[in-house]
Amino acid sequence: MSVPTHEVLIVHPNELRRNALKSALGAHRVSVVGSQLEATRRMEASVPTLIIAPADNARRFLRHVDRAAPEAVCVFVCARSDQHGLEELVETAAEGHVFSTVDDALTEGELSMRLRDILQLRASTRVVLDAGMRVDFLLRDRPFSAECQDLGHFGAALQVPMDASMAAFLPGTPLDSLSMVRDGRPVLHVARAYVRHATPVQQGPHAFLRVGISWRPAPVEATSAPPRTLRDAVAVQAALRKALRRELPVWVHPPDSQTAHFRLESATVEASDERGLLRGRVSSALPASVGEVVHLSFEMGGQRYRGVTSMLHVGHEGVSLCMPRALAVENRRGQQRFRPSAHHRFLVRFTSPFSGQRITRAVLDLGARGFAFPIDASCEVLPVGSHLDTTLLLPDGAEVACRVEVRSVDVVPFESRHDQRLRPYRCGVRILDMPRTVRDAIVDAFVSARAPQVRDGAVFRFPDLWRMMEEARYTFHPDHPFGEESRVLPVLEATHERLSRARELGRSLVFTDSRRLLGHVNGLRMYSGTWLVQHLAVMPGFRRSEQISSELTSLAVEVGEAMEDVEFIRYMWRTDNRWPHRLGTWLARVLEGQGLCHLRQFHYLRADLPLKPAVDAAALPAVREAGPEDRQWLESYLRRRGEMVRLLSEDLRADPGAEAVLGERFRAAGLHRERRMFVVDGDGGPLALALQDEATPGLSLIEVTNGFNLVVPDREHPRAKDAVAALTLRCVTHARERGRRAALGLVDALDVPVLRELGFVDQGRFSEWTFHRSMVRRWCEAWRSLFERQLPTRRTKRRASAPAPNQEVR
Repeated sequence: MSVPTHEVLIVHPNELRRNALKSALGAHRVSVVGSQLEATRRMEASVPTLIIAPADNARRFLRHVDRAAPEAVCVFVCARSDQHGLEELVETAAEGHVFSTVDDALTEGELSMRLRDILQLRASTRVVLDAGMRVDFLLRDRPFSAECQDLGHFGAALQVPMDASMAAFLPGTPLDSLSMVRDGRPVLHVARAYVRHATPVQQGPHAFLRVGISWRPAPVEATSAPPRTLRDAVAVQAALRKALRRELPVWVHPPDSQTAHFRLESATVEASDERGLLRGRVSSALPASVGEVVHLSFEMGGQRYRGVTSMLHVGHEGVSLCMPRALAVENRRGQQRFRPSAHHRFLVRFTSPFSGQRITRAVLDLGARGFAFPIDASCEVLPVGSHLDTTLLLPDGAEVACRVEVRSVDVVPFESRHDQRLRPYRCGVRILDMPRTVRDAIVDAFVSARAPQVRDGAVFRFPDLWRMMEEARYTFHPDHPFGEESRVLPVLEATHERLSRARELGRSLVFTDSRRLLGHVNGLRMYSGTWLVQHLAVMPGFRRSEQISSELTSLAVEVGEAMEDVEFIRYMWRTDNRWPHRLGTWLARVLEGQGLCHLRQFHYLRADLPLKPAVDAAALPAVREAGPEDRQWLESYLRRRGEMVRLLSEDLRADPGAEAVLGERFRAAGLHRERRMFVVDGDGGPLALALQDEATPGLSLIEVTNGFNLVVPDREHPRAKDAVAALTLRCVTHARERGRRAALGLVDALDVPVLRELGFVDQGRFSEWTFHRSMVRRWCEAWRSLFERQLPTRRTKRRASAPAPNQEVR
């Protein structure tokens, strides 16, 4: 059983180092003294639970500690360059004393992390293990095997054969690739552990080294979002104003102290010059005066903002800070976590491989890759790096087996005057092999937690969705017009049902109340790693307070992000539809940068079949099917143009493996998805290429999954237009071979005249924006800001009551 650490005694002759140690332990009651003699007197008056002292006279000091505070944890501060101090610690450990060491040369932030690790080691119980737990590790690239005697959340005690040199296990020595194996099955793996102490033990005829080790919690996985920087003064002010408007805490701290943060109370932004001022009140303990540099930070929308500023005024009435010139923005977490609603509860059950306990817990929160549950650290041990065979009880009552890895064990704030034995911890795990049923259940729970009025479209009949879209005046799908239900609905309903069963390929979300359907949006796996948001339709009328379109669109984007193998999000809109065009272009402009997004404009042209073009096909260049060398050329061409987002998001790399896998996934669902490539040869390479998509009708109501687009590397070539015409006619033939009623071209504006001459009709211009999944948090924040407004006035209500134009195509 552990004892919570409340009283800390710091002993150090250097005043600056004493203060640094004290600031690193600001959450505890800390006493500081300058000598070991003063420390002895202080221990007699008040018994500490943690003592930090220099390595000088360590053995004599520990004798006083054993007498005055036998339950205290001792930490000796000693620089690696202090040879005398290191020798003193080795001799002290040889006498059987147990203690921890900290390098005196560490920075304040590193020192705080090291002390936190030591406190975490103390905060949980240790389980005594039966014989049979083998530990394998590398010590200076030499393999070692030992037996594990006892185990905690962040450390263990090993029984090492005595033939190993004790000098090889000095405190701080790293042990690499440490694995624990029981019955031939690995149950724990950490990349690196550190020796805390080594003690020779004699038990009857057996002698061995008892080596105490510890390891830090697994580092938080770096988010795939590269950090970005806001440099524009207007953008910096806007971010701060938004944070203050939401009453989010803003923190300042000195540049040499990463652990002592002070909240800026009653903060306001004032426009005094080009950069502006930030005013507020801060604790007098902040060691800063006029002219000194301080760091500023706050969190908003799942992102952390950090900047550097200076103190312009310090007084009793408050402080004034210069507005930061720039703000560094980084994602706090690669993917968001959420708490499941009351109707979507999850339970996890497993047997601890260390204690043999049968543990059942309710899941606290979930993410796309894992979940967290509570444990009692006073009697349960789950070290970071453990591999657990668990059973998840899903909200529908199904039980699914899955293997997980413990990634974090964190203290949960807890206050109890009656039972200090209870030590609540939060154990976060990552699912190593995500079963499909678990992934679907997590996404359903996320949708329910975010928007209780939104339901999966699979529970509705497609004719009901079709009628709702007709009432919503969703008009642009020329291949599937309203009024021809006897021909259209059977095909679309069959596609809807098959796609509903393969939820990793597509998902419909429906906004509903107790009486009728109010809105609909669909997400489709357009390519192997690209999620297309489409088919947004909302019933007309005054529903601004419910923000149906905002909820559905953001949910569809976040559902795509929740799929681990989705790398890009895409949506498109008609440029002549003013509302979505204004929103889409604003978002693309605000979030553009760092090569993570791509904005493309194209014309949607359609030709009814059979088509009789007034062009002599024999006079046009020959068209052939593309081969591997053409795919290599296309990848090289896109790389030279810097169109990496298009190359990756549309599976246009030389290796066709991603396309083949996508086609197989659709075939397994009873659907079709493929792409053909046609080429017109030039003198030194392809003169033009056509990328012809083909799919089951109804995957996209405007059939962008059955359209073609063109790649023309040299527009000035004298036969470029002939190559475009030849490729277009080949795509028309392909559509006829597929039994389609029309051929669709999604082409550049320069190709529109050629297609018109061939009989195509221009249906309008579209914008298509594709962005990387790492931008989703930024996108959600920007999207939400568009809808943060007060309730409209009476005049606005009258205007809003009129039917709004169709908001497709998203």
